[in-house]
Amino acid sequence: MDLTPKQIEVVESVRTEDPKILLLSGAKRAGKTYVALLLFLAHVAKYEGEGLAFIIGGATYSSIWRNILDDMEKVIGREIKLDKKNAFKLFGNKIYVFDGSKSDSWKKARGFTAAGAFLNEGTALHNMFVKEVISRCSYKGARIIIDTNPENPAHPVKEDYIDKDGQMLASGRLNIRSFHFTLHDNIFLDPEYVESIIASTPSGMFTDRDIFGRWAAAEGAIYKDFHDSVHYITSEEAEKLNFVRYWAGVDWGYEHPGSIVLIAEDDQGDIYILEEHAKQHEEIDYWVKVAIEIKSRFGNINFYCDTARPEHIIRFRREGMRAINADKSVIAGIEEVARLFKLRKLKVVKDKVERFKKEINMYVWNPITGEPVKQWDDVLDAIRYAIYTHLKPQRRKTG
Repeated sequence: MDLTPKQIEVVESVRTEDPKILLLSGAKRAGKTYVALLLFLAHVAKYEGEGLAFIIGGATYSSIWRNILDDMEKVIGREIKLDKKNAFKLFGNKIYVFDGSKSDSWKKARGFTAAGAFLNEGTALHNMFVKEVISRCSYKGARIIIDTNPENPAHPVKEDYIDKDGQMLASGRLNIRSFHFTLHDNIFLDPEYVESIIASTPSGMFTDRDIFGRWAAAEGAIYKDFHDSVHYITSEEAEKLNFVRYWAGVDWGYEHPGSIVLIAEDDQGDIYILEEHAKQHEEIDYWVKVAIEIKSRFGNINFYCDTARPEHIIRFRREGMRAINADKSVIAGIEEVARLFKLRKLKVVKDKVERFKKEINMYVWNPITGEPVKQWDDVLDAIRYAIYTHLKPQRRKTG
């Protein structure tokens, strides 16, 4: 059966990384639920004939049939009939089906050990139900698969699981892996259908969630004018450009990832994010090495640095870097970066960034404070420091 590149990426992660909890979140019709279904079936089949228990959860029984069981019947080639306990046999195991939207739904999942679960519409499930199902999956090698459309960034599914993407267990097994889907990831959709959906979807929050799969509050994503098809270029395309100047942005971090981004301007005045270096739990010695390596390739360029760690800036200067205190004006800096995206004057070399791909979709406004939510902003902060500080003098000169 044919899969989209995004679905193949998910399958490869399961095959090579073996995450205990797998989350697929994003736009409607993006292909999340289908690949989740295939992976759940493969997981159950792995224990064929062992008589183990598995869980399928959804908001209501009707939504479970509509979103999961109808398609499951097509894949396995037979009719599914639930018994009095809302369960059915599959590959010599028992699948229990629970609706999980109510505050007391978690009680249905009590009392047995499961070897895996598939939770559909994660944001429509009660948080206690999700936690109870995960706690039930205590059999060795158990996997929990959750698919969901996005909601408010403060939703427990995002904060408790998606935001912990990459979390490891003491055994060395990957605990949580999260994937983000957009409508455009489903390459099998009719282009006319996609065009119609985009044209008829309201701007702001609805477009953010339904088209781009962003976890956005009512005020929406911060960089609304960023689009994969417009702003990403390849390394091969970048090599053909004539860059006339380079500079870098630095956001210090330890518990949250630190980052250094390399930025360039071409002879047409367009700006490019050429590469990112983002890593967690690294000391200043590591970032000095990164900066020295960048300097060896691009010369004595400016490094616009986060002023939160003046001792790190001093260290950079002592090591021969031209480290400059960044102007960290939040709203003005975001406005400048957003303006460049809007004008299509800021591009990103897609194969040279990784964390940026997540942050650009996760970076949203706090609808209460009007400030950006302080998550998924490490690379984007470095970009903001570099672009706003570097371009501010030019803006003053040109009025």
